[in-house]
Amino acid sequence: MVLTALAAVAGALGWPVPERTSSGWQVAGVPADLLALVVGAGVVCLAVAAAVTRPWRLPLPVAAVWWLLGLVAVFAHAWNDLYSAALSIGDGPIIPVFDGFFTFLPALVVALVAIPTGRWSQLRAGLGTAVVGVPLHALGWSLYGAPDGFAAGALGALWPTAFFGVAPVAVALALTVPLNPRTAPAG
Repeated sequence: MVLTALAAVAGALGWPVPERTSSGWQVAGVPADLLALVVGAGVVCLAVAAAVTRPWRLPLPVAAVWWLLGLVAVFAHAWNDLYSAALSIGDGPIIPVFDGFFTFLPALVVALVAIPTGRWSQLRAGLGTAVVGVPLHALGWSLYGAPDGFAAGALGALWPTAFFGVAPVAVALALTVPLNPRTAPAG
């Protein structure tokens, strides 16, 4: 929650925005300070998630999937954050059709792969993906709302982050944790 609040506040500080294009990555001319914010936030979120999840204590296949999806989530959220910043000066609203998948899919896949590790490790691994994704999700929504003022950027990021960031993780874990018959690792 602390990382999410910090990301929402940081995104609302009025960063210069990239240019929106209609080809390729759909973002061009990314200002260096905005790129540094997004990359720095991704690194911090992944580091904190690793400290909380402790993937080095998970079996190698589970740890590999956790790290892979953590890195993919950072890259996906970084692009989405830059894209949201570019859309912030446009005429139309964001249509968040796929936003929930940014946090749902990593939590679902990691929790499924972690079933043999026991419920607590499975839950810890799944929630670790949320520590990566949810703050970065808040950063994107905050960057989108920042042109309307600091309060609109910071506070306006909370509802979409809860709905499209936190709720999908809760659904993914609600679907996968009951599949685990073990409270302790298999062995």
